[in-house]
Amino acid sequence: MNKIAFMTIDVESMYDSELLKDRMKYDPKYSYECYLKDYIDLLNKYNIKGTLFVLESSIDKIKDIIKYAIDNGHEIALHGKNHVSPLEQNNDEFIESIKESKEKIENEFNITIKGYRAPCFGIDDNKIEIIKDLGFKYDSSNLDFHLAKKSGKINLENYKIENMSVASKDGFYEFSLSRVKAYSGHLPVSGGGYIRLVPWFVMKYYLKKYINHADSYVFYAHPFELKKGIVPTNKELNWKEKLYLKVGRRQYLKKIEYLIKYLKKKGYSFSNMNNYCSN
Repeated sequence: MNKIAFMTIDVESMYDSELLKDRMKYDPKYSYECYLKDYIDLLNKYNIKGTLFVLESSIDKIKDIIKYAIDNGHEIALHGKNHVSPLEQNNDEFIESIKESKEKIENEFNITIKGYRAPCFGIDDNKIEIIKDLGFKYDSSNLDFHLAKKSGKINLENYKIENMSVASKDGFYEFSLSRVKAYSGHLPVSGGGYIRLVPWFVMKYYLKKYINHADSYVFYAHPFELKKGIVPTNKELNWKEKLYLKVGRRQYLKKIEYLIKYLKKKGYSFSNMNNYCSN
């Protein structure tokens, strides 16, 4: 069985977190997009080509890092104009924002963008049809987790199931975030806050459970999660919200490296998403 893994990252600011957005004034010293370079360097160490889902609102802050990623063979895909869920936009607003952000990023870096991931994983069948019409080759917004309140639903019944992570239909691909059966439901093992916040011995057990029996894996993270840094203080944030922003950041890169080594040990190869769709 050919096994494949996709290492991705959503390139955005800490201020794009739903906990901070619209609640705090932006301060560049807390944005942490610059931590993207640490992720790129880790992938480079293992000769892995990743997929970066980039917000237009972040590119001016880290142009040099994005160019560094491109020069090292990593793929740039689109995360949107600002961190607004497509489910909060009407069709005209969504189309305009996607067109503008795609064009700006493509022109800035002289690239062609083929992939999309929705902020908050907020996607549905209607928005999928729009990004198809706009020329995208694939989407990676299918999270399918009941506690992710802002995520949407995609009907994959008429798609061809290529493996546990990828489904295709008429030349368009959907890359779903990885999850495993746990307790009475499912637990995402795909990265983000799930790997960062769940106690590591618990998450490691479920990661191994998934990887040992799966034929594909999708990982994602955010730059602010990758290194320890000061969390903005605000009286509107309660202690749980502050912990969400702080916990697990010091060791997260080490966890990702452990994950990469374990995937390799279990025979996984790595690809960026566009290359997979093109093969």
